[in-house]
Amino acid sequence: MIPDDPLLKLEDPQVRQAVDPSGFHRLLERLPQQSRDAWQMGLTADVGQTPKRPPRVLIAGLGGSAIGADVAATIATGLSTTPVQVIRNYHLPPLTPDTLVILCSFSGNTEETLTAFDAVEAAGARGIAITTGGVLMQRAIAAKIPIIGYEWPGPPRTGLGFSVFILLAILRRLEILDISDAEIEGGFAALDRATTTYGIASDANRAKTIAAWLHGGVPAIIGADMLEVAARRWAGEMSENAKQVASAYGIPEFNHNQLEAAARAGAEVGPLRFVILDAPVVHPRNRLRVTQTAEMMLAAGRNVQIANAGGETTIEATLAACALGSWTSYYLALLRDHDPATLTVMDRLKRILAQER
Repeated sequence: MIPDDPLLKLEDPQVRQAVDPSGFHRLLERLPQQSRDAWQMGLTADVGQTPKRPPRVLIAGLGGSAIGADVAATIATGLSTTPVQVIRNYHLPPLTPDTLVILCSFSGNTEETLTAFDAVEAAGARGIAITTGGVLMQRAIAAKIPIIGYEWPGPPRTGLGFSVFILLAILRRLEILDISDAEIEGGFAALDRATTTYGIASDANRAKTIAAWLHGGVPAIIGADMLEVAARRWAGEMSENAKQVASAYGIPEFNHNQLEAAARAGAEVGPLRFVILDAPVVHPRNRLRVTQTAEMMLAAGRNVQIANAGGETTIEATLAACALGSWTSYYLALLRDHDPATLTVMDRLKRILAQER
């Protein structure tokens, strides 16, 4: 008999076996080691004759590849004078020969990224490919563009360590990003803590209680400061893992538009349940905005809570917040009786697009 209490349901191994027959949670548990492996891979990979200190870096990718690029770009924002921009589309901005374009596609068959590859070749720009194989690897080999290949048994969204740490290693090697070994180790330690704290063996942990609270509502995730990227990660994984539509926002921007409705008594917000992501490293004024935003929304009768991810650096806080979101989405999938591994709707769209080439 399935327990009525959502937290008891999450502790029931029979529920987990029935809803998650492939053991999706084991992929989440491997994130810390995956990240360490990816960092070493990026430090030792052959990047050919790629010049150091390019004037501009573009990272082309979608989905799981793009969110890792977002995390790397967010970290670079505070540590680099070189613009690092993530492109999620077919079109790249105008390129010059000294632009570095890092092409990220887990499968190697992402059509938007392959179109970006065309632009790199046409402009004679510098390129590096990061992929597990597919057409991207074949074309990069033919064009003699440096390739960093890796293998991973799970779907792209579970390869966050690869999509973040290979990029960080490349950016450091090319003297684009000034990040120390100590900061990187701090990121690994944050993932270790998150995996232990939020994993299935930890009873009634924060990820489980947030998932139970979100169950039956529509998640609206607000990331303070650099944690806006984590909010996007939460929303993406809520959709893919739990098959639950979710939205993502950022503070301070939320306070300049969305707050007017979210904290207005009588305004229609439907079943939204707001989670505001915070951390000690967030700018003090944004931390004040977090508490004031939550108080105003609570006063207007909204469902809202603050989740402090912890972390003393941008990389620690961002990775910890992302890990909390991954585990929360996993537990929400169990509560909603949806296998977190399957993506039938997105796969159907890919088949339709393939037929319309």
